[in-house]
Parts: sequence; C-alpha cells; structure tokens
Amino acid sequence: MKDFAGMFLTVLLAAAALVLMAAGFMVWDQPVLQAVRAGVAKDWQEMARFLSRYGDFPFLLAAGAVALALSLRLRTASWSRLLTAMILAGIIAGLASNVVKLGAGRVRPRVEQVAHGWYGPTHEDQWVSLRHDFQSFPSSHAACAFGFFWPLFLSRRWLGAAGLLLAAAIAWSRVQLNAHHVSDVAAGALLGMLAGWLVWRWIVARGGLSRWLGGQDVRTAEGNPAPVR
Repeated sequence: MKDFAGMFLTVLLAAAALVLMAAGFMVWDQPVLQAVRAGVAKDWQEMARFLSRYGDFPFLLAAGAVALALSLRLRTASWSRLLTAMILAGIIAGLASNVVKLGAGRVRPRVEQVAHGWYGPTHEDQWVSLRHDFQSFPSSHAACAFGFFWPLFLSRRWLGAAGLLLAAAIAWSRVQLNAHHVSDVAAGALLGMLAGWLVWRWIVARGGLSRWLGGQDVRTAEGNPAPVR
C-alpha cells in the first residue's frame, strides 16, 4: 500500500512536470524569457539570488549531512533512513541532470553572443559540453532540490510539502535569473521526483541499507507501522 501511494503521487506530479516541460517548449519559454529581460519581478532579484545560491546542492547536502549525523547519534532509525534517502536522491538527480546537459548543449537564456538552440556536445567544431553557457537543459538546481525533498514528501506529507515549495522557489529563481528556461526547470523537477521515488522506495519503503541504518521503523502517512523486511 505504501509503495502504491508513493508511486501514485510520483506519477501524478511527474506527469504535471512533463506537461509543464512540454508547455515550456511549445509556448512559455520565449515569452517568459522576454518578460524577465524586460524586468518583470525585478524587485525580487535579490530573493532569487539568495535562493539560487543557498538552494544549490552543496548547501542542501551540508544541511542533510548534519541532520543525518544527529539522527544517527540519537539512533532515530526512521529519520536516519529518510535523510539518507534525501541525500542520495539529490546526488543521483544532480548527476543525471549533468549527464543530460553534456548531450543536450542547450544555450542558457542569458547568453546573447550565441544563437539560442540545442547544439549537442560540439559547436563550430569545438567541444562545448563542459561550457557553462551550453548547460541550460535540464536545471541541476531543480533536479537536486526536488530529488532531495521528494522522499521527505512521500514520508512526511506536510513537512515534505513545505520542502517542495522551497524546491519550486529554487526552480523559479533560476528562471528569474535568466539561467534557465521554464522547460529546463520542469525537466529538472521531473528527474528529481523520479530519482526521489526510486531511492525512497528502496531505502524507506522497503528497508534497504538496514545493516548501516538500523531496522525499519518508518510510519506511513496514516500512522500505521511499515512492515519490517
């Protein structure tokens, strides 16, 4: 039952992210880019910079690592398991997004000296895979943030919902700063949710890594104890 609920929520919101990504490609990317360049929400630039800086994965990882160390010290197996899932999901989502970047070669919105488009690994007989200007799709900020908070949402609905709002704010900041298109952050969110569900299912729902994290004592959203496996 717990596996099914987690899968249902993941499929539902992943489908929403997929629709948003498609809408970005077909309709929203260019108008949003023009609106940001025209100064829409410019009063929120400092907030966007703050979210973009401190919502990057090294800061999420540091916070998660501190919380995990504390939970291990206190021997709270449920939180140790959940925090491990959050950290691993963020890492996996971030790595996956960077692998896709290497092949996509999409130009970032803020770049003006290169025509916007998809160039793949090379441009004008030069490798551009590792150049920042060609790493727009997908957003690693969004992938890491949604990957990090998705296991929390699947296990602790209200607390996780607050985390997802923060992830969405981080994704917004990347668009507001002209670092990514709408479709880029939607794709990052999609990767994050998928990675988050896979890791949550393995570690939290099914009790993976019990040798290091202790027995499974995570409770479902209804308050019923999950079975030990």
